[in-house]
Amino acid sequence: MSRTQKEYQEFVTKKIHVLKSKSYGSFVLHGKVGDQTFDIIFLTAEKENDTAIISLLSKWRKKHEMWFTAQFPITNVRTKSWFKTLLIDKPDRLLFMIRVSDKYMGHVGLNRFNFKKRTCEIDNIVRGETGYPGLMEAAIKTMMAWGTRSLGVAGFSLLTTSDNSRAIALYTKLGFVTQKKVPLVYKKTSEGGEWVSTPRYKGNILRYDVYMKKQSKLLPNRK
Repeated sequence: MSRTQKEYQEFVTKKIHVLKSKSYGSFVLHGKVGDQTFDIIFLTAEKENDTAIISLLSKWRKKHEMWFTAQFPITNVRTKSWFKTLLIDKPDRLLFMIRVSDKYMGHVGLNRFNFKKRTCEIDNIVRGETGYPGLMEAAIKTMMAWGTRSLGVAGFSLLTTSDNSRAIALYTKLGFVTQKKVPLVYKKTSEGGEWVSTPRYKGNILRYDVYMKKQSKLLPNRK
């Protein structure tokens, strides 16, 4: 029997909440890239006080800050606050750490569920360390397969920026296509700066928000 929108929302948020409440390492997905195996490990609430994990997340955020729309001083204190309020306490957001041979390589996540359409965004796709070509693609595929199988997700979307050509190439390879582009305007803030979405902006546009959607699988050729 198909769930109603409310029932589906309750199902997804409860499952995510239960997983976040478990001990770290109790829920792991396994994948393979070439001949190399890897794990993606669900980040749980107990890691809020893990200084090594928080420091690693800060390091990776700093490394890739040019691709984020907001720029500000990155500290472990701020990362810990983000971890608690914008990851663990957010009912429809989750994050997996990618690990190869006991070394963390980056992370992948899901966010912003549309419970009516049963879709969500792939989010926080960050390669923290180099090595193992094809790893991020394989990790995203593993996560999306789990989302479809265990959370009943019927479709995936994402948001990136027009100047992040490597990310766009990766997402295109994964079957995502551009749906629309929205101009971004850079504005100074007290802490640095921020690229603000400005749909009707007509000036010189240096950067766009790029909205992409995963193509549905093609039906088999009946001939």
